[in-house]
Amino acid sequence: MSSTRVAQESPNARTDDRCCIGCGHVLQGATSRICSECGRDFDPDDPRTTARVGNRGFRRGLIRICSVLHWAFLIFAFAVTLYSFVGGHWILVGMLVVCSLPLVLLQFTLLALPIQPISMRRRVLGYLVPLVVVSIPFTDWPLRANFMIHRNALQAIADRAYAGETFPRDTRVGILRFRQIRQSRNEGHVGFQLSGGAGGGVYFVATPPGFVGDPSRSSPLRNHRNVWDNTNWTVDLGGGWYLVEQD
Repeated sequence: MSSTRVAQESPNARTDDRCCIGCGHVLQGATSRICSECGRDFDPDDPRTTARVGNRGFRRGLIRICSVLHWAFLIFAFAVTLYSFVGGHWILVGMLVVCSLPLVLLQFTLLALPIQPISMRRRVLGYLVPLVVVSIPFTDWPLRANFMIHRNALQAIADRAYAGETFPRDTRVGILRFRQIRQSRNEGHVGFQLSGGAGGGVYFVATPPGFVGDPSRSSPLRNHRNVWDNTNWTVDLGGGWYLVEQD
């Protein structure tokens, strides 16, 4: 047996008080330069590639928390995006995002700490995914995307409503379910109710060609008051369509 092979298979005393920098596995008695638990390479002659055993418990705890938060935010982001995409109530979306902010801060802090080697892909996702979730209550981008997908079908229904046709409650257009489709009392605009009660709630509103909204008021929220009945805020979706909340 060669001396090189013997040296590789003999325990290295320099790793007795060291642990893996990737997973925290104790390297005492290690006979190779690869962690037996996670497969990460290390150099017993380079302390920068390992960590002190004294920090093992704390380090492994942080690594575990960082990993759990990473997957939790991916699942949370998918759920909130899907809920907003199908027309979920914007207040609930906002409450969920606000409640997640302390965990977002914790996630950002853990990603900034040198507690483990993190791939660039995972690090980017760790920062980007929470920011995307936080953007939803301010931009409604999932709902806007869904609106663009169904816009032609919604316009066809609006044209039929202008012609005097009525529609049953709980009308579906693609994956969107509307509690009612009705015309406003004053302007005759067609509203597709996404959420809310008998009257109030969030609507897609179609306006006839040539309609011009009142100048938008910026305080406290943007609001074209002649788009729909008793609105709290309105968002211009373009092409004569608006997203509004009726009080």
